[in-house]
Amino acid sequence: MRYKILASMTMFLFLATAVPAMTLDGSCNIRFFGQSTLHGFEGQVACQPFTLSSEGDAEKIGIIRQPVIKVLVGEMDTDNSGRDKKMHAMFEQDKYPQIQGLFADLDADVLLQQLQTEDETPGQLEFDLKIREIKQRVQAATRDLIVTAEQISFTMEFTLSLTSFQLQAPSVLGFIKVDDQVQLEARVFLRRH
Repeated sequence: MRYKILASMTMFLFLATAVPAMTLDGSCNIRFFGQSTLHGFEGQVACQPFTLSSEGDAEKIGIIRQPVIKVLVGEMDTDNSGRDKKMHAMFEQDKYPQIQGLFADLDADVLLQQLQTEDETPGQLEFDLKIREIKQRVQAATRDLIVTAEQISFTMEFTLSLTSFQLQAPSVLGFIKVDDQVQLEARVFLRRH
């Protein structure tokens, strides 16, 4: 009996470790668009490179455990040094140098099915956005999903309210002020090993 239990445990451990792990190298390019009293503006930032690991096989990616995507506030650029300085100060860059996208466990294969709609209806992807110490649920629309043997890519779009994160929009001379709503667009690339 003892031998059977030991043999069963050995077989279970073998099967558990025999499931191949898939690794995905991730990157994303983010563009953001805002309006001010005088005119609109846009900026860009790249998220920090990240690696996702999952258990899957040749056909399926499997479960990805709680991905975290990070953006460095100091790398956010609107091509206007004065505006960038005010923007970095608004985020309190010295105290909170990162903005984070926090995801729950993702079943990648189910997620890909949800994102790949047959009509023009965008897919949906939910995550928590953390700015300074405030975390809020975001529902991003997804589009332009491309899946190849080497890479998965898609675009996420969502709007955020500065005041909902207790951010005070920058102003110039007290009357030129940035609007509360900011549009974001992120192109995400996941490259398979």
